[in-house]
Amino acid sequence: MQLPNAPRRTFLASRSLIWIAGLVVPAAQRKAWRASMTRQVWHWSQFLAETGQLNRRNKLELARFCWGAFPAAFWVRYDRERFQVEKERLVRSPGACLGGIAALVLLLTLTAGIIPALHSFLTSPIPDPKGVCVINLIGKFRRVHSDTLLDLAAAWNNSKLVNYVAPYSWGPAKLLGEKRMVPVLAAQVAPEFFDVLRLNTSQGRVFHAADEHTCSACVLLSDDIWRLQFSRDPAIVGRTVVLDGGPREVIGVLPANFHLLSPEISVWTLLDAGTPPFTNFVERIGAVARIAPGADPRKIEADLADRTENAGYVIPASLLSVSSGATELRRYAMFYLLFVLLAVSCAAVIVYARSGTVGRAPLTVRDRLRWWLFFVTKSVMLLVLTGLLAWTTVRAGSVYLFGSIHPMTDGLALWVFLVLSLAPLSWAIRDQQRRCRVCLQLLGTPVPIGAPGHVLLDWSGTEMVCPEGHGVLYLPDTQANWLERDRWDNLDDSWAGLFKN
Repeated sequence: MQLPNAPRRTFLASRSLIWIAGLVVPAAQRKAWRASMTRQVWHWSQFLAETGQLNRRNKLELARFCWGAFPAAFWVRYDRERFQVEKERLVRSPGACLGGIAALVLLLTLTAGIIPALHSFLTSPIPDPKGVCVINLIGKFRRVHSDTLLDLAAAWNNSKLVNYVAPYSWGPAKLLGEKRMVPVLAAQVAPEFFDVLRLNTSQGRVFHAADEHTCSACVLLSDDIWRLQFSRDPAIVGRTVVLDGGPREVIGVLPANFHLLSPEISVWTLLDAGTPPFTNFVERIGAVARIAPGADPRKIEADLADRTENAGYVIPASLLSVSSGATELRRYAMFYLLFVLLAVSCAAVIVYARSGTVGRAPLTVRDRLRWWLFFVTKSVMLLVLTGLLAWTTVRAGSVYLFGSIHPMTDGLALWVFLVLSLAPLSWAIRDQQRRCRVCLQLLGTPVPIGAPGHVLLDWSGTEMVCPEGHGVLYLPDTQANWLERDRWDNLDDSWAGLFKN
């Protein structure tokens, strides 16, 4: 039977798509497959022509069927069932789990600007950080007169173990930005502070000894506050800003990777020895100095503690610490690393406590090592992801609310990290418990067994089987007694016939 012209054109176009799709089908099956698909299109076109339903909507439906011939031809060439099995195996594999977490870490790292921040944190603009020591007076010192710092620096400068001692103090302040007043940390330093560090600025210049008399109202800005509040204005040097209600002239911008005392310090001014007593509200005080050749930080601490006492200041030796510039820069990173290791260790203890006895055919040492290595790697990656997420979220929230990196940002980020880390660690423990002890794939076919009300003599829980046939895991509903624990039983070769497909 001949079709009218319009249905004939529709049929010919559909047959052309089917013929092209048939090129994907293996040669031995191509002719029969094309004939089968063509018959379906012929009958469909004939029915639409005879009933007068060859409209736009039905033509689109016929076109979708013809374009669907391409994936249908693909599954003729490649075994669909085997593909589904391999896909399921890939989803359950430990590599997919680690790969997914790594992809999230990489995505967050690339999109949240973490790489520049890490680079600036791990590098130092100080030419010789090992030759610089930071003298810290641990604790909070309220209402410390600047003369006190200068007297301490003069006493410490008599030591033969350090040279060129330059004191500092820092605390909260208010800076008027382009649009609003923002909370910042402001540091007051001796004029020789940056000369001791041999530090240069990215814009303008640093303080020098003569600035004590000629530039006492000058100020240095951090790179963060320059970017957030002044839009990286290249003409920032020479501008006047308002700090704690007083005008200050900007003479320079410090490098982005300068984080010696605290990463949150945004403004640097000079110590003013002429201020009245008890007006220098600070959070931390101390000094920087050049280390004499061969000097040891512990000997420096003891020597400076003696000189502090001889100068008439009662400060316990335990509250005075000396660390190199390189050590000071790594302090935050080491703190986070220690927490990650502690959290992973606690999670490992929980997994070990919940894991029960192994049945017949005990696991080899290699299997146990692989199981624990996978768990530790997964937990560390999840905690790294959580830490990056907490740090990014808190900093973004600080910039949105205050227009600057608030002085409490790092502390708040740490607490947010502590709270958020419970979820990924709990998931890591749950995921680990439901994996095969041999191949580390997620177990499947969960089967409930027992009665939930029988907790004294009978078992109640869920059994899951490794899809590769390595073993069976029993997970109790509740741990009502010492018998109710996770139990893993390896399956010997007699079970292999059930898992051959």
